[in-house]
Amino acid sequence: MALHVRNSMSYKSWFEEHAKKHENLIWKLNSRAVVNEALVDYFEFENMAQHEVDFCPLYAQKKKCHDAVYLNCFLCACPYFRFCDEGLHVKSDGVVVKSKCAINSRFASEFVYEGVAHLDCSKCAIPHTKTFVKKYIRVPWKEAMKKCALC
Repeated sequence: MALHVRNSMSYKSWFEEHAKKHENLIWKLNSRAVVNEALVDYFEFENMAQHEVDFCPLYAQKKKCHDAVYLNCFLCACPYFRFCDEGLHVKSDGVVVKSKCAINSRFASEFVYEGVAHLDCSKCAIPHTKTFVKKYIRVPWKEAMKKCALC
């Protein structure tokens, strides 16, 4: 079953594409000696929307993916996000669940589109806080996200 949300891109293909984009940006910034705290600061939404417009489609609209005053885009996704494009399980009503929250955040919800349930993390800002990002600033993106893909 194909995923038909956001340009028909599967979770796995987005994951791989974003990993490359993130790696390239980190390489560019490191080559300019943007490291440590400066790297954390660089990934603040306002700065990214101004200087890295192609990194996220929402930047061109100056629109945040989370309703938060402070939003750090370093991870973009969340290390607690779990997905399987083939489906994690099927609900009794036939809806295929393709993503979930590993920590069952109270801010997580789901939406159903064309018979497929997807995790809605828009009310959760855990991976976008400065404190959280600092834990991952020296970790390659794919390493930080290695538990996300369940199949």
